[in-house]
Amino acid sequence: MFEIPKDKNRFTHIKTLSIIIITCLLLGLIALFFGKNALSNSSSNSPSALTEANQQPMLVTVSGYGKLVPKIQRGINTISSGHIVEVLQQPGNVVNEGDVILKLNNPKLLRAMETSELALLEAQSNLTLITAESRQALDDQQGKMRLAKVRLALAQAELSAHEKLKQNQVISVLDLHKAQVAWEQENAILQMETSRLETLQQTRKAINDSAQYRLEKAQKQRELLVSEVDQLAISASMDGMLTELANDLDIGRYLDEGQIVGMIADLSQYYARINITANDAEFVTPGLPARVAIKGIDIVGNVTRVEPTVNNGSVEIDISFNGDLPSSVRPNIDVNAVIEIASHQKTLVIKRPIGVIRGHRQYPLFVLNEELEQFEMRQVSIGDIAGEQAQVIAGLHQGERLLLQVPPHLQNSVQFSQGALHE
Repeated sequence: MFEIPKDKNRFTHIKTLSIIIITCLLLGLIALFFGKNALSNSSSNSPSALTEANQQPMLVTVSGYGKLVPKIQRGINTISSGHIVEVLQQPGNVVNEGDVILKLNNPKLLRAMETSELALLEAQSNLTLITAESRQALDDQQGKMRLAKVRLALAQAELSAHEKLKQNQVISVLDLHKAQVAWEQENAILQMETSRLETLQQTRKAINDSAQYRLEKAQKQRELLVSEVDQLAISASMDGMLTELANDLDIGRYLDEGQIVGMIADLSQYYARINITANDAEFVTPGLPARVAIKGIDIVGNVTRVEPTVNNGSVEIDISFNGDLPSSVRPNIDVNAVIEIASHQKTLVIKRPIGVIRGHRQYPLFVLNEELEQFEMRQVSIGDIAGEQAQVIAGLHQGERLLLQVPPHLQNSVQFSQGALHE
């Protein structure tokens, strides 16, 4: 017997039709959802949207972003040159003053330090020798002076005796003259020896000073070389965090003197370095209050510096804090800031019309004349702008309404009726 085949085409057709219907329903729901959002977003900018001038508070702020910067930062420099033998710290490590960050090796410097030690010993020995020679030379000269004084005293006694004998006519004038000449000779010898002592003192002092200077030079050279050897161990100059370390500090790499290898930051005090637009910077001055969001916590502060130059359309400002910061803060974390430009307790405010971009300017706006049921162009002075709010300085009164957006076909008009909006 033969089986009658089932009609599979019918079931396939029903399944395909069901998928198409479900897809169309989903697309309709998506279109309806986005259509409502687009309608709600465009309603404020539709040609018939109005805004009313009302007295209310208004806070004018400027927003920016940036980083936390430690108030005290110190660079880590190499004082001595050498090859890297060990890197002991990495960025992010908290260090204490004196902690070694990396070590260098310089055999030539070590040999020079050993040589300087020998030179220092030689200078010390030379000073000792010269001091002894000076003392001996001065002692000898002082002995000669004492001898000359004794001989002068003897000559003086002989001269006095000869003068008395001459008075008694015992000796001749010639004998007295010889005694006077002998006294003058001994006196001249004493004067000469005294002069030699003064000259010798000056000479030996100069020799001693020279030896002393050579010793001090050797000592200073030794101290410098010892310091340079000590600086082969590059250490932290203060307590803080190692925020930066050069990327190419490989073992064996040679570092020159004065090369910057890292940065240490003091963790006790910070300020915020914020970037704002050049247009906003026009209204920011030092002393303005500010709020900085740090890890979800608003910290109050004040603007302390405004960079005078513009860089890529932005300006840097610094904000110092009035209170304590969270203990979890770290250098260079991202922060957001809001600077209060102005705070109006009660002022005339409107929703910002299309085309009103910059504050403190006059704009031609279309104000509704309720009696004539028409819009009339009027020059309105706008003050501060805060987001979608604009402060009115002049040209509007409380309760007056104006167009947020003028249709293209009416932009060249001076006045037009309400009905013209929908033509």
